[in-house]
Amino acid sequence: MKRKLALLLAGLLAVGLVGCSSKPAANHKPSAYTVEDAQVLLDSGVFNGEMAEIDLDTAAMLYGIDRDTVEGGVSYLASNASVSADELTILILQDEEAAQAAETACEKRLDNQLKTYQDYGPAAIPRLESAVIRRAGNTVLLAVGDPSTLPGVVDQLGN
Repeated sequence: MKRKLALLLAGLLAVGLVGCSSKPAANHKPSAYTVEDAQVLLDSGVFNGEMAEIDLDTAAMLYGIDRDTVEGGVSYLASNASVSADELTILILQDEEAAQAAETACEKRLDNQLKTYQDYGPAAIPRLESAVIRRAGNTVLLAVGDPSTLPGVVDQLGN
């Protein structure tokens, strides 16, 4: 009898635990970034001035990414590059290998921007140095914005 009761209690405990959920860890990474995440970032106020959307063909060329590997996404650049180096790109790629290549391309883009703005617009350097590049699944996010708030806003995506 005691054995049956113990088994019954163990079974109830197991069923109860299945329904439990925990809050994601602070370093929680979403399974993938979405085009909707771009709007969340745009609405958050982390970017200076106007942002102009560019098409994915132009974005692929700008970042040096094979356009055939890009299945979707969105890209924005500061409307006035002489005032701001801010940009936001979320790319949805055909697979994780393509996402890894895109992440590397975004890092190169950021390095080039740092070199360009060193003399051209030194006020943008802190923003570029604090840029966020993240890969999640087959997606890549690159964001250059307010270094004091941008990382926190990106961390909240997908939560």
